[in-house]
Amino acid sequence: MIKIKVPATSANLGVGFDTLGIALNIYNVFYVKESDSLIIEGVDKKYQNRDNLFMVAFDKVNEKLNTFKNIHLKIETNIPIARGLGSSASLIVAGATAANYLNNNKLSTQEIFQICTSIEGHPDNIAPALFGGFTSSFMHNNIPYTKKIDVHKKYKFTVLIPDFEVSTNQARSVLPSSYSREDTVSNLSNIISLCLSLNDGDDKILKISNNDKIHEPYRKTLIPDFDLLKKECLNKGAYTFMISGSGSTCLTISNDDNFSKKIDTSKCKNNWELIDCKIHNSLVEVEEL
Repeated sequence: MIKIKVPATSANLGVGFDTLGIALNIYNVFYVKESDSLIIEGVDKKYQNRDNLFMVAFDKVNEKLNTFKNIHLKIETNIPIARGLGSSASLIVAGATAANYLNNNKLSTQEIFQICTSIEGHPDNIAPALFGGFTSSFMHNNIPYTKKIDVHKKYKFTVLIPDFEVSTNQARSVLPSSYSREDTVSNLSNIISLCLSLNDGDDKILKISNNDKIHEPYRKTLIPDFDLLKKECLNKGAYTFMISGSGSTCLTISNDDNFSKKIDTSKCKNNWELIDCKIHNSLVEVEEL
């Protein structure tokens, strides 16, 4: 049996729409062993089949290697679903990683990255889930590429998870079909400054560079408490506040390991769970049991 741990991921980081992502130390855990028939535990019955994203990725790797395998799979879910924390990416990365491991790792990590991205449709969550750390990703000729960026050790991350979902399709539907040159240039300039400030610890630039024009002005309408929580977090010393992925989770960056304890959510319309996180910096973890 093998055990696979895949971290939660937060994509976009404000101005880095469909580009930036970061891995956080909240994990889905998968226990896998070969079996005569497919058995899946730990999820609703409707996901106990080959349409489960884990199995989609598992089967796609096996297909590439001209093999077919059944497995006994047990899933421990700690990443909330449809909250903008990469739950689907975790399933895809785990499935592809498991299949590759059971086939003696015949595929390179880059090949696994490409297969996973083809299933997810974009690399911004897949890259940090697979490689760890803070990543900037892009597509070229339908091939995904990513670069890791070191984050200054003083920066701490807190996720704010509400009691409601926002689907990716719903979050995409509120976006405009086109953008002005001014808004596009604003995001292009700010994304570079955001990355550099996270790397070199420039608090001032970090505070002012995360001024997204592409998705947050539209998606925040799906999160009733967004403005209230943003004001609360910034007033309590956060450098920046943003939607995590497509939402509904939000993410804030501060210099406080226990920043969540400072935040008052009593005036919010919804219930919020706040978790202080660390960056998960390593490749997806596989352990033989």
